[in-house]
Amino acid sequence: MAKPTKPTPPDRALRSNPSTFSANAEAWITYQWGTFPDYIDNTADFVDEQANAALAAALGGDLPVITGQALKLLRVNAGETAAEFVDPATVVLAEAPELSQVQVENPASTVFGQVSGERLGQAAEAKIVDRFNLTGTAPTYACRAWVNFNGTGTPSIRAAGNVSSITDIATGRYRVNFAVAMPDADYAVVALGDTAAGGGSSTNFASIDGGGTYSASAVDISCKDADEAITRDTNIMAVAVFR
Repeated sequence: MAKPTKPTPPDRALRSNPSTFSANAEAWITYQWGTFPDYIDNTADFVDEQANAALAAALGGDLPVITGQALKLLRVNAGETAAEFVDPATVVLAEAPELSQVQVENPASTVFGQVSGERLGQAAEAKIVDRFNLTGTAPTYACRAWVNFNGTGTPSIRAAGNVSSITDIATGRYRVNFAVAMPDADYAVVALGDTAAGGGSSTNFASIDGGGTYSASAVDISCKDADEAITRDTNIMAVAVFR
């Protein structure tokens, strides 16, 4: 059924207008005891019909796909033929434009205010810029994995992020295993070893092991004596991965 149209009340019966009093009084009685109650009944029937249709659509699997619709509103479309997801801003702000001007509340305040998604995003971005002392418009990329480990004897991790273990491949050669794999093997690796690996006095340098693993799940690192051109175990190995 179509959505019921609210009836227009008749003119009131006023004793100051005796010529229309009788007709208006009769019209009001008819309205109050007939037209308006019928409108209420029709409205209730309409609501029941809409509720039953929504339930039938849900049980029949005819609702829109929910995936990717977070923070959106579900409503009946303009043609009243199906359900649809809409951005709250297109609904709420159209009726209450003042909400588009809300500001992020003062964190020192105990009063919780309304926060628009745009303002919240601006505040978050400003916080990141301030926290990392960023300047300019160049993008920022976070480290996806890092580890500080002792490479002498059986390798042992001192501290790490997204690194599950270190595999001892051979003298001065290690495999860094990621707890959560990288999107692919196109990441960049920064590796540093201490300057007195194996108790010697030579300068040592760490690098990606070109003959080893370089995959989404692990990367091989080696530490080499710069003077003797041989690999050495190192007491301190630090590795960071960016993607």
